[in-house]
Amino acid sequence: MDDPNTTPHADAPAYVADLLRRAVAAGLTDLYLLPAADAVTIRGRSPAGEINHLDRLPAAFGAQCTARIKVLAGLLTYRTTTAQDGAIHGLPGGGNAEARVATLPTRTGERLTLRLLYGLAGGRGLDDLDFPEGAAAAIRSLLRHPTGLVILTGPTGSGKTTTIYAMIRELLAAGHNPATLITIEDPVECEIPGISQVQLRRDDPGWGYPDALRAALRHDVKTLVIGELRDREVTKVALDAALTGHRVITTYHAGDVAGVYARLLHQDFEPFLIAAAVTGVVAQRLLPGREGGAPVPVAAVLAADDAWRELVMTAPGLSVLRTRAASIPGADLESAARSLAAAGRLAEKDVYLL
Repeated sequence: MDDPNTTPHADAPAYVADLLRRAVAAGLTDLYLLPAADAVTIRGRSPAGEINHLDRLPAAFGAQCTARIKVLAGLLTYRTTTAQDGAIHGLPGGGNAEARVATLPTRTGERLTLRLLYGLAGGRGLDDLDFPEGAAAAIRSLLRHPTGLVILTGPTGSGKTTTIYAMIRELLAAGHNPATLITIEDPVECEIPGISQVQLRRDDPGWGYPDALRAALRHDVKTLVIGELRDREVTKVALDAALTGHRVITTYHAGDVAGVYARLLHQDFEPFLIAAAVTGVVAQRLLPGREGGAPVPVAAVLAADDAWRELVMTAPGLSVLRTRAASIPGADLESAARSLAAAGRLAEKDVYLL
């Protein structure tokens, strides 16, 4: 990035455009606008995970830049006391770069976090995501099941959204009828021609995930993509849809393969329902490449077979689930990371960042 002490542009739109252009050129993964009483500090996260100081703006000008970013992300500029989420499609100089924008009201102004995503709109399929050997094939195998729930898990910034869009493209390339594929997202982060993408509105209490899910199921949908299983009600609808002839793809905050099943069981869903509905789980991370190189995706994929389903129906604890998953080839994140370290793609010390 440029010298963080450079004088800002005279107007906020020009400065924001330049900031985004510089961030994309540097390959940053995140931008943070942090308000204080007298200034807005801008920091950026590098591909290696380091958070560096970029700029310090006078408070009034920083507020103008915050408002400009909110306009670009389709957010309400006058709403400053509640959180909002949006997206910017097509960043300046970024080609296929996108930004997920989240606001947070603080005592000294609105904090903004921009997660920069690369290649969402670029038509990338599973083979283009640089997954470890076998992971893309395993995910593609899960997609061959016409029904069932496929769950992606991992922390924020681990690449789940990129993987889901790649899965959608794989299905379309394999001949899936676009008229029977619906996504429900908050927000829609990449437009894919031909399919129906539903944008949720957080300012409308009557149009949340449960409402959109139930509405979509009345439209002859074969594949339903849900941005996130946010609560028990949404999860119940997704499980029921998976059992009634639908392919459902979604994300779930659980950490690893075993954690997905443990959390579902902890939410008091019937073990039989979980075992029958879930086709498979993909757990993924992004770890720093060797010597500051590009982030390396690490993925573990579990395809539920009869033996695994029988285990789930006993409602085992997390430690039992993890022990069994570790014995299944390709289903353990740590084993996948160690293989990448042995191949020279990761530093051994970074395996412990999982």
